[in-house]
Amino acid sequence: MRTEVRLVIINDRVPGGPQAVLGRAGCGPDVAVLDEVADATIITLDEKDERLTRLLALFRDCGIRWSERREDRFTDEELEAARLLVAWYLHPNGRIFAGPQMGTTYDMSNACQHCGAGARQTSAMIIDAENLNVLEGQHAAASCYDDMLVDEKLAGALAQSGATGISFRGVFAAFEKRGHFQLPWRQLCATHTLPPMSPTSSGIELSQPCPCRRSCFSGDDGIPIRLAYRASDVADIHDVNVTWEWYGYSKYNGDVSDSVLPHPLFLVTPKVRRIFLDAGVTGFDWLPIRVIDA
Repeated sequence: MRTEVRLVIINDRVPGGPQAVLGRAGCGPDVAVLDEVADATIITLDEKDERLTRLLALFRDCGIRWSERREDRFTDEELEAARLLVAWYLHPNGRIFAGPQMGTTYDMSNACQHCGAGARQTSAMIIDAENLNVLEGQHAAASCYDDMLVDEKLAGALAQSGATGISFRGVFAAFEKRGHFQLPWRQLCATHTLPPMSPTSSGIELSQPCPCRRSCFSGDDGIPIRLAYRASDVADIHDVNVTWEWYGYSKYNGDVSDSVLPHPLFLVTPKVRRIFLDAGVTGFDWLPIRVIDA
């Protein structure tokens, strides 16, 4: 495992331009990429790269503001040896709007009445037809709320593999004047929820603490996300699981149709990752959990 650091600077806020600073730190096109849309420069370095220390010192000395994100990177051998992997979709083609505001229905009887965590979906997944282009050429994707979507071929491969803990729902596109049309896609659902993660997990924070203590978790950009579980809590895992914790922004006032619900993370075995890769799936990061003795 290695830790990667991604720095972003706004070009017109750098005296003399970004190359003036990057050159002094020895950062060339091998690590610095121009984002023309945002007029920013993205620098990606290994945490142990000596250029990182020099560059951050130059930023401070020159009064340059930057954003910073740290992420762990793993070898294929490390991913294959993992007990479970977080399936993290990166939305490379844009986001798919879905969920309660599109008409997907939920049973809220056992959900938190403050944030909606624990909502149980009761209908097919309905997505915005205006986002159908995001699915073009893809075999798997996720909605803006991390609802996992797979095409029919991948759904068939998962079902035939004997993977445990999975179920499927239909996926419909909602057109403003034409109603709902079923798509050749399936929502991949998990039937097994893991126990709460270990408090030794890091890189996770509560953005809007709820009395249920179950929702509104998010990542801390400055610290790599490292989910930890007790060995006893992952002794009886399935191939597809979801976290007890729910992540993301929440806006719930009792009216589900006008709500933004948080969501759990998908944790899968290396077997499921291999099925995804064999199907040509791209756009996912796979993050191993850590297993501790107590």
